Amino acid sequence: MNYKKLQIAFIFLVTCLLSMTSANAQDKKLEKANEAFDKFAFVEAAKLYTREIEKGNNSVEAYTKLGDCHYYNGDYAAAAAAYSKIMNSSNIVTPEYYFRYAQALNNSQNYAQSEAVMKTYYAKSGQKDASQNWNGTKLLSEINKQSGRYSLKPVEINTPFSDFGTAFYENDKVMYASAKDTGVIVKRKHSWNEKSFLKLYTADIAVDGGLQNPVLVKGDVNTRYHQSSPAITKDGKTMFFTRNNFIDGKLGTDKKGTTYLKIYRAENVKGEWKNVKELPYPINSDGFSSAHPALSSDETELYFASDRNNKFGNSDLYVVSLKKGYNVSNDLTKLGDEINTPGRETYPFVDSSGILYFSSDGHPGLGGLDVYAAIKDETGKYHVVNLGDGVNTSSDDFAYAVQSKTKKGYFSSNRSGNDDIYGFTENRPVSFDFEIRPLVFGTITESGKPVQDFNVQLFNSDKEVIGTAKTDSEGKYTMLLDPYQDTKLLFSKPKYAEKTVFVEQLKPLEKKEVSFEIVKEMEVVVDGNLVTIQEGDDLTDKLKLKPIYFDFNGYNIRQSSKKELEKVISLMKDRPHISIQVNSYTDSRGRDEFNMKLSKNRAKSTVDYIIKAGIAKGRISGEGYGETQLLNHCSNGVKCTEQEHELNRRSEFIIHL
Repeated sequence: MNYKKLQIAFIFLVTCLLSMTSANAQDKKLEKANEAFDKFAFVEAAKLYTREIEKGNNSVEAYTKLGDCHYYNGDYAAAAAAYSKIMNSSNIVTPEYYFRYAQALNNSQNYAQSEAVMKTYYAKSGQKDASQNWNGTKLLSEINKQSGRYSLKPVEINTPFSDFGTAFYENDKVMYASAKDTGVIVKRKHSWNEKSFLKLYTADIAVDGGLQNPVLVKGDVNTRYHQSSPAITKDGKTMFFTRNNFIDGKLGTDKKGTTYLKIYRAENVKGEWKNVKELPYPINSDGFSSAHPALSSDETELYFASDRNNKFGNSDLYVVSLKKGYNVSNDLTKLGDEINTPGRETYPFVDSSGILYFSSDGHPGLGGLDVYAAIKDETGKYHVVNLGDGVNTSSDDFAYAVQSKTKKGYFSSNRSGNDDIYGFTENRPVSFDFEIRPLVFGTITESGKPVQDFNVQLFNSDKEVIGTAKTDSEGKYTMLLDPYQDTKLLFSKPKYAEKTVFVEQLKPLEKKEVSFEIVKEMEVVVDGNLVTIQEGDDLTDKLKLKPIYFDFNGYNIRQSSKKELEKVISLMKDRPHISIQVNSYTDSRGRDEFNMKLSKNRAKSTVDYIIKAGIAKGRISGEGYGETQLLNHCSNGVKCTEQEHELNRRSEFIIHL
């Protein structure tokens, strides 16, 4: 049993409620063992309970607490041996102990006996019998569906001490917990498992996914007690993390002297983590532990593990909304029974697709803590799958984190006998029994009639094509998108105008309709009427553009004219084969050479504006003609009205193919 057990099992909350008799009725010979147990000194307590049992004490209390000592420190074979002694006892045994006994058997790969004991648990607890999920054949079959998906990579930063729990930080770093400093220098140990205390470090992500250059986190987050499992916002300015109840230089305890785990928030101030604050209720309290924060992909929710209202001392997963400034709301929700079990659920992580990953020993698995993935269906019910081999083993596997874009990530495990970090590449995504991606669908028509074989291309934020489709005989199409990603749809077909639609982030399973009427490439709808265009046409006339105005005697485009230019830009974006020649003219007032220069600058400003809007340079050109091509008699020295001069101050947008 290593450090993550200290964080996940939440025995800081376990009290004498686990005792099968009250404190006043305890055998005096067990008092010393119980005292060590209640202080979470499980190594010492196990020795004392074993000594009492060897002396003839065969009580339910002695065996259950001996089993718990082994269970909390990950020695499942020893835990199963202890629990087995009281399963057929005439004394009342709490149903949850049947669950824990079945867990220990499962963790020892004794699947047949585990299934039988689990059946007894469901019968005694009055719950619906789900023991078939613990059947070895079915269990391994379900796990095999997800297996073979990972390539593992050693991580260079691991030490002989506990290293675990990576969180992505900025673009090329992770933050993690390690006991290497306190283990080497101070040699302070926790009585739970006689292991050293933890501090937070950062490490650089190498090109191949390895981790290097570990550095102790600067600022006020590290104390002389435990701190671990950070969650950092995308902008790198805010961090949530787990710590013993330690604030203002003091270790907090309740009336019985128990110290709980709590979640804190810190701010990045010029590279140092400052302004550490304990999150308020309902996250934290002096009556239970909360730990392992995780942010939702849109950073509007905070997931975490807590042992509140859990009489058996195990942890469950909760979620709470975050308000502006990452302040906690009051809408705390415990995740459903699809996620939480009588076992331990802990270490949540939500990827950019909205998939919730977590560790549990209460779901059927390979043993110890396994990592699971979960997603909600359309009814809001979570579906849970085991991530399979590679990530999961018969040891404790936990603290899973993955970058959806690179498919690289990290998890932690004690498979080597010590908590270590492992790098991985996900070669194919986790699969559920339903499609989790959001869907865009629609119908393309021309004059109300469906258009077949219209091409649909899906682009990501890097302008890469990530999906294609075609409309069917009814003009219909469907396109699956990645959740929580900004995307662009491009609709095209020869001889038709193209259409681009930007789709903002959609949630998993969300559906969005994009339907529209399409027109031919050399057609355009103006004021509700279909207008034909051809080479040589002036879009000023065809689109009924208002005059393009500039600053007086200048060439800065006025705000009022930008709306007119957007009409030209929109037409060019939807018709990639069309080019435009911009011609700029002035009236006759002013010197001829000044007017020529002014018109050229105005043409250039117009071209530059259109290029900046995304039109390729090769498709737009401009020329200034000054007062050389007047439309009326208002030449130099001729008296004309302002309206007559205005006819000559004009811009043309001539179509070229």
